[in-house]
Amino acid sequence: MNNTERNVEDRKAPSCSFESKQKEPFSVRLKSLLAGRSINKAAKDWGVNVSTLKNYFSRQSSTPRHEVLLKISRCEGVSVDWLLYGDSIKPNEESVIKVQDAVCQEGELSESVLKLASMLDLLDKKEIEALFKVLVLKGVETALYLLDDDNIKLLKLDRVIKDKLLGKHYPEDDEQAALNDAKARECGFDNEGEEASVNLTDRRKQAV
Repeated sequence: MNNTERNVEDRKAPSCSFESKQKEPFSVRLKSLLAGRSINKAAKDWGVNVSTLKNYFSRQSSTPRHEVLLKISRCEGVSVDWLLYGDSIKPNEESVIKVQDAVCQEGELSESVLKLASMLDLLDKKEIEALFKVLVLKGVETALYLLDDDNIKLLKLDRVIKDKLLGKHYPEDDEQAALNDAKARECGFDNEGEEASVNLTDRRKQAV
């Protein structure tokens, strides 16, 4: 082999090495996240089916579903890109443990977070901002409403009294009607439902 051919081979070598590194199977990164755990334990921690997890190890060509990637990503504190391609830096062991304690300590919490993430994933940036604005405004509106002592008292009223104030009418027999009227009189309301309903509306407006 002459010098020219050797130089060509030398230039090719790093390229081949880089290419093989990029094609490292998903199972290799998955194994690094086990951190001494059994596959069964990891599957439980991540909320993933055991057979699904075992399949990723036995079949190197298996492509994980997005839902599975999200679960593992959130529990282990790694990105989906790193799980798929190894493109981002894997966090150190300490950070992984912190994420596990905060998110995956309770399986139900992890599942709830995943459902919320899946819902938000369906929205674009503007829709997410609009949703956030509505939630904040409604939260502030409710908080202001609860600052009014009269509103608190109204919330604590018996359901029958509330229905009378709001002008709601339900089918009832004579005995039930008499009982409901008695409850209303005990609270100081009789046939003044319409006036009380107006007062309730006014108080709501004042609170807002």
